[in-house]
Amino acid sequence: MNELLAKLTNLGYELFGVLIPGLIALLFILIWWNALGALAPLWTSDVVPELTVATARSIVDSFNVASGIGVAIPAFAICYFAGHILLWISRSGGASKSACSVGWKRISLSLVFRIPKPEASFSTKLQRLYDKVQAKFAPDGIPLEWREFYPVVKSFLSQHVINSLVPTYQNKYTLHRSITTASALLFWLCIVSLIGAWRSNASVPPLNYGMLVGLALGAIFLVWGFSSSYIYHWEMFGNTVITESYCRIFGPQYESKK
Repeated sequence: MNELLAKLTNLGYELFGVLIPGLIALLFILIWWNALGALAPLWTSDVVPELTVATARSIVDSFNVASGIGVAIPAFAICYFAGHILLWISRSGGASKSACSVGWKRISLSLVFRIPKPEASFSTKLQRLYDKVQAKFAPDGIPLEWREFYPVVKSFLSQHVINSLVPTYQNKYTLHRSITTASALLFWLCIVSLIGAWRSNASVPPLNYGMLVGLALGAIFLVWGFSSSYIYHWEMFGNTVITESYCRIFGPQYESKK
């Protein structure tokens, strides 16, 4: 049973940390493509058509597989690789206490793909619990740093705590961090498109400009919201590692009722 749960946990990380962010990024790109309207064929010399329902249907029909497998396989591959790219980029942010507490600083760093994270990996109020738990795993009495501590304790919890919340918070902060990165990408796509449309003096319907502006503003809102929730779940991940291990090691052991 424990081996099955471990495999499901690994699949959960691939799903929430890679595939779903890749799917969201693909959705963002399709929405942006649709917002471009007549700009897409204009800028690419008709290589990329305007995205309409008929265009989308012709793309699907080009795979020529009635069962849908021909669409699912390339879509899965695109989402998987796009999700990994988002994951790699989103990890580039550093620790910053001020950026985490000030909204505009957090948004600014996130928009340049430097999503800030808290300086501490867990709440300072749990320091006493952390000291007691890490002493149990410290070789020769040498205190473990967080980078050494959490993977060891995470492995311990996977063996002794069936319904641990540690993987849940890890999946959540990974997902929200990647969504923040995808939203920042959408923002810059819209900004570049608006600048390109203005400089090329393209005679496109005003609706395209309105949609691009709306998407850019919506992307900023998503960056603001998901960067904040990423910070919250990042800290909750560390808090849960400490509290669950503390309860498992020092908590009262209740005997099962006969």
